[in-house]
Amino acid sequence: MIFSLPPKHLVVFLIASLSLFTAPSISSAQSEIKNLLNKLDSHYYYPQKKGLTSISAKLTWEQQDTSAKKTFFIKRPDFRFKGELSDHIFEKKIVSSGRNPNVSDNEKTEYINILNNYLDAFIPKTLYEQFLNFEGQIKRRHKKKIILELTGKTSIENTKQYELFIDGEKWRVSKIHIRQNQEPRSIEGNFFYTRRGSQWVVAETLSEFTVNNQTYIEKTEYTYKNLQNFWLVKKIKQTVKQDGHLIRSYRIQLNDYKVNIEN
Repeated sequence: MIFSLPPKHLVVFLIASLSLFTAPSISSAQSEIKNLLNKLDSHYYYPQKKGLTSISAKLTWEQQDTSAKKTFFIKRPDFRFKGELSDHIFEKKIVSSGRNPNVSDNEKTEYINILNNYLDAFIPKTLYEQFLNFEGQIKRRHKKKIILELTGKTSIENTKQYELFIDGEKWRVSKIHIRQNQEPRSIEGNFFYTRRGSQWVVAETLSEFTVNNQTYIEKTEYTYKNLQNFWLVKKIKQTVKQDGHLIRSYRIQLNDYKVNIEN
């Protein structure tokens, strides 16, 4: 799921089986959460689950000049995307390519902060990993359509509540509704999929939210490449429109992959 801020990729919670007479215990509910997350994860494609232990790629990106009458993209400095599996967690980062001598340290930091928003788009976290510290409950389940609510276990200033719409037949998240106590207070996102390696990968996300009575629509498209039997994100195209007018557009591409190379 991608929003005005970084794309926050796929989410999910628990199925709690309700007895006719008694509600499940907390531990039972948490067990159901784990089972559902693992079931959903088994239907999604994760390269780290297929043996990917490290990756390095050249990152090139462009930003559209939305003030120009004609479509015109401004090339931004190159960086490198790096990731490595450590203690069952795939750690990712954006680093300087060392080829931008005319870019100041402040500019590099600014650009890296922008690109950090896409780390989980390049190599998504598993749903179980992403929502390990969340608690959830069933809101409604009907004909294999599961609607779940999820809230973080720890109380933080910017509390987020997630409502997930899960296709229990295809076993994928089709829609998400996020509520939070800062702007944007309500975000709705939709997911569209394709298959890679007989499992689901996100092909497109579409989210909508309102700030100061202005409506924003964010669209993100993904292109994949098969490299050494791994399906990896090759291109990301993202646009944001405000009341129908384009206000931001990025094109990001990964090239020159190096995978599973020991240091």
